Amino acid sequence: MEFFHKSRPVWADGLEREINITCGFYTKAERKAGKQYLIKLAASSFYRLFLNGKFVYYGPARCAHGYYRVDEIDLTEQLKDGENDLAIEVVGYNVNSFYSLDQPSFLQAELLEDGKTIAATGENNDFTGFVLKQRRRKMQRFSFQRAIGESYMLHPGVDGWRCGDFTGQEQAKLICTEEKRMIARGIPLNHFTIVEPDKVISRGRVRTGVIPQSYKKDRSLTNISEQLKGFPEDELELHLSDEVQEMEYFDREQVGDIYTGTSSLQEGTFEIVSLPSEKTGFIGMDIHCKKDGILYIMVDETLIDQDVDPLSMECLNVIRLDIKAGEYSFLSFETFGFGFLKLVCTAGEMTVHDIHLLEYRYPTSISSSYQGDNPKLAAIYDSAIETFCQNAPDIFMDCPTRERAGWLCDSFFTARVEHLFTGENRMEKGFLENFLLAEKFKCIPDGMLPMCYPADQYDGNFIPNWAMWFVIELGDYLKRTGDQTFVSLLQDKVYALLDYFIPFENEYGLLEKLENWVFVEWSKANELVQDVNFPTNMLYAATLKTAGELYHDPALIEKSARLADVIRERSFDGSYFVDNEIRDENGLHPTGERTETCQYYAFFFDIATPEQYPELWRVLTEEFGPDRVKKGLHPDIYPANAFIGNYMRLDILTRYRLKERCLEEIEGYFYYMAEKTGTLWENITDYASCNHGFASYAAYLIDKNI
Repeated sequence: MEFFHKSRPVWADGLEREINITCGFYTKAERKAGKQYLIKLAASSFYRLFLNGKFVYYGPARCAHGYYRVDEIDLTEQLKDGENDLAIEVVGYNVNSFYSLDQPSFLQAELLEDGKTIAATGENNDFTGFVLKQRRRKMQRFSFQRAIGESYMLHPGVDGWRCGDFTGQEQAKLICTEEKRMIARGIPLNHFTIVEPDKVISRGRVRTGVIPQSYKKDRSLTNISEQLKGFPEDELELHLSDEVQEMEYFDREQVGDIYTGTSSLQEGTFEIVSLPSEKTGFIGMDIHCKKDGILYIMVDETLIDQDVDPLSMECLNVIRLDIKAGEYSFLSFETFGFGFLKLVCTAGEMTVHDIHLLEYRYPTSISSSYQGDNPKLAAIYDSAIETFCQNAPDIFMDCPTRERAGWLCDSFFTARVEHLFTGENRMEKGFLENFLLAEKFKCIPDGMLPMCYPADQYDGNFIPNWAMWFVIELGDYLKRTGDQTFVSLLQDKVYALLDYFIPFENEYGLLEKLENWVFVEWSKANELVQDVNFPTNMLYAATLKTAGELYHDPALIEKSARLADVIRERSFDGSYFVDNEIRDENGLHPTGERTETCQYYAFFFDIATPEQYPELWRVLTEEFGPDRVKKGLHPDIYPANAFIGNYMRLDILTRYRLKERCLEEIEGYFYYMAEKTGTLWENITDYASCNHGFASYAAYLIDKNI
């Protein structure tokens, strides 16, 4: 399929492989009455489009290595009569991450009038190019999982290039890069809505240069290498994480006023504002700087001791602005997820107007809503909608903060939610398509699938369990969509994965001593993954069965049934399923270690049924649940965590029609989350992400039980 007629991919000469280069591309566009205007764009790593100085769009949707999705944006209604200024800003990260691919930077853009090209990147140079220097280049990574953090140097006219004023900008020699393989976006375009703060939480004073006893220095700062690309610590232009640790706050005043749209800041002052609930998007504000100054913008999901921690979860949730006196309209390039925002002025004097968040979220409207009469379940359902939308702007993500990564296993649950909310699975197909398109996954063994994608794991890390969940999700996808044609395209990848596991099968057919990150869940269960891990083998049995059903292979179905019998024989100790066996010189022996999560794996994957194990079923359904540990019940069974044990439990209760019990437990597991942040969390406490895509599964469970 041909997307572009005349354009070619371009970038500043000699810089397409350099880390964290920001380029601007400018052209004029004249609107004629009765004509239609369409712009097509593809880029690496990310772009944002401006028209007459105003933000229009951010993209692209992420894709597999060597492929790029094309956005097609109708500008007809947004163009003014006569001449218009069209500007595209692109950042090329050229680092590996869980969020963006380490691929050469480029922009390919083409403006069409009634289908005829009137401006294009390429040899004709319809666009003027710039290497933009206002964004500091040599900055530390945002996190281990994401690319580079943000800091800017603002002076009057700094963004004038977007409207044709090139004063002070470095014009670049644009060269054509190698041709790119383009594919359709596949999902609707995003809509960007504004969310404003509702309250001023506190104000006070700050002093800088206060040296802490020790500095927090996470791996994204200290482990820079060929495996984790970025700028070494001694090359950084400034050290944001150190700077925020050298601030000391005093004279705090708890305010609680309604936010009126204006924050007056002088040297040594701060102010904290809150959003109505946690949201995700681009941070925007208008700044009137009366005296040259420095402004830090810090965010976090929750308050700790009534303050914002910009380094929580080992993230760099802070932007530094060095501002010359003047008027500015600022918008962050990257997205942030937060409920609280802190402005810290360490120099100068300024007034900040109209702080806002420009939302970046799921591009299709949600057609589902809570149908019951329980206000707590209604709040959980609404929080699930928010959680889903903030974690599905272009692919399914785990969280909108530290990672923004497309994790397998997570996606199995999120995909069910997409179908509930929209009646479709368009985003899921694009998510799975990325695995299909990739010809090879670097740094992991042949046949294995990456644990999250699109991503680059140069350290060779992978989760064999999550690759199995890919097959499980594919089976679920087929049931929802009937799209056998697409499923057939993935047959070779599925069989290659199964071939990968064969050398790990022992004399009983059980997987033994799997390599790399064998992951069951964040609990004691994940300390029991060797030598033979039974939850992993329960998943393997389900994977074999699903693959056999997908591709009409009775041998795989029979192999699955044999494995299930072996698991029942070797894992069940008369009361519970034991998590693992260890091998010594006399063979394999059960450890006797038992986790709540292992029991849920057994029932979720039909290794166990209530009819086969009635007493275990009674104990699980009557005596386990959100309050089991608090009540002191069964202390010898290690508790499950949120993901995936608690979700499996709720799914099993739903499957076996224990409606009242399930809805009661959904309240117990999720209501306190909805009440605190308006989103649903990664774990059962708020020490990790408070906005995790898979947690939107709560809505699916509520719907099934209502």
